[in-house]
Amino acid sequence: MVQALDSIRHGLAATGVKIGVVLLGTLVGVGVPVGWVWIGSQLQETTAPSWTALAVVHVGMIFTLLLIAGFFSFFVDRARAKKRERADWMRGMSEERRVESISDVHPLELIIFLAVFIDIIVFAVWFFAFANPGTPVGQG
Repeated sequence: MVQALDSIRHGLAATGVKIGVVLLGTLVGVGVPVGWVWIGSQLQETTAPSWTALAVVHVGMIFTLLLIAGFFSFFVDRARAKKRERADWMRGMSEERRVESISDVHPLELIIFLAVFIDIIVFAVWFFAFANPGTPVGQG
């Protein structure tokens, strides 16, 4: 009974981590850029782009992404306080070898990968479905 509860708890924790990675990937890939573009749009009075708005958008996005990455990395590293493992070449022949898996990848890497993947999909949908190419050159 205890083993069953432990496996259920482990499965729920793994599912929670995966849902968190998807949510943070969406936030990083879509939410941060859209939020800073909106903030930049509030800083200008006309529809023509201003250097102030562009600077605020770029600096704000970079600062926000670094803040999210640092915050998340700090807590993941604290949660992963593993015992020190010996390098593979220092292990005895009878010791169990380490098994590489996707769980060994830092969650921040998964979030960045997912954010880039979401951005590519959103751009492709926008480009092929909604973008207006305008008037062709020379037919004006």
